[in-house]
Amino acid sequence: MRAFGRVPADADDDPARADDDPTGVDAADGPRAVTARLRVCAFLALLPVALYTGACLVYNAPDSPAKSRIQGAVAHVMQPYFWQDWQLFGPTPGSNDDLIHLTVRMRTAGSDQVVQTSPVEIEQAIDRAPRSFPLNPTKLPGIPLAFDAAANRYARMVTDFKKLPAAQRKAAQADLDKQYVPEFQEIQRFLSARAATMYPGADIVSVKAAFKTRPIIPFSERYVTPKPEEKSKGILETSWMDYVPGVAR
Repeated sequence: MRAFGRVPADADDDPARADDDPTGVDAADGPRAVTARLRVCAFLALLPVALYTGACLVYNAPDSPAKSRIQGAVAHVMQPYFWQDWQLFGPTPGSNDDLIHLTVRMRTAGSDQVVQTSPVEIEQAIDRAPRSFPLNPTKLPGIPLAFDAAANRYARMVTDFKKLPAAQRKAAQADLDKQYVPEFQEIQRFLSARAATMYPGADIVSVKAAFKTRPIIPFSERYVTPKPEEKSKGILETSWMDYVPGVAR
């Protein structure tokens, strides 16, 4: 009589129980293979972090012979990607105000007599101009700012000329004036435009500017009694320049 459901005496000889894993890898080796791959991936992921941390430590460490030996390699890692000029985020607060005083010569109505106005400070009003229309602020304040920088450079070079022998000063001054011709031409046009705005309809003959600087009173001293005095210091005074008509239009 045939028996149904009988278990063979030797299960290994049954072809129906062949291993279903086509790779032939024992199931017990699976967890070990996965663990090895995770360790390799973790090592590769943490390696850049470790290198960057080490570079930071060396880059910020005090100077020493050991640091000088590897400083070049560390700088190649840090500076192209991580170095920043922090003055962009924390600039040095301003310590003084730049001022431009405009003086104008004009002819009086009905005569050839030339009169001279008192110096009028014009830069502060220009600096406040963007506040009048904040949605589309004027870029006019950038013009006197550039002139202030040029005047300071010119004045420093003139001061340096005093260290030269007397026989060389005249030629050096002539070369400097020639170099700054474009800047003074722009100043001449700008002052002419401001003069025409300040004195509409006047017969303007010439203009002159005096560049000055004035220390800013610290906030902690603004309400003391007596109030600190703001003394301005002259930087550069131009010669009289002919008025350029039509530039204010």
